[in-house]
Amino acid sequence: MAQRIDIQDLLVWAFRHQSVETATGADPDALTVYWAVLALPVPHATVIRRFAREARRPDWHAAHTRCVSLDGVRRSRRLYTEWVRALVVLQHTLEGALSRFAVIGPNLDDQPWLRERLRA
Repeated sequence: MAQRIDIQDLLVWAFRHQSVETATGADPDALTVYWAVLALPVPHATVIRRFAREARRPDWHAAHTRCVSLDGVRRSRRLYTEWVRALVVLQHTLEGALSRFAVIGPNLDDQPWLRERLRA
């Protein structure tokens, strides 16, 4: 029976723990993940690989300094939205394609700032 794993955790496993980009003799499931990521449009593949290697997600808040630019907020939110949508595409692409894992998720809102605004 395949182990259920969230798409984010699977990406971290493949890119960070398995070092699929540089390892020789990488796990077959890691290679499948790698090729699925590379099949994405280049900007999305780049973002997915970056955050998988870093084992984190993009920060959509963009307000870490006293001076916040509207452009910076828009860029951060666009990056986050594109990242979540790419995760969804990958989850669907990898569904049933791996031998050891059953891919689930992501359980993320692609625009969480809208929900926060409704709570305020």
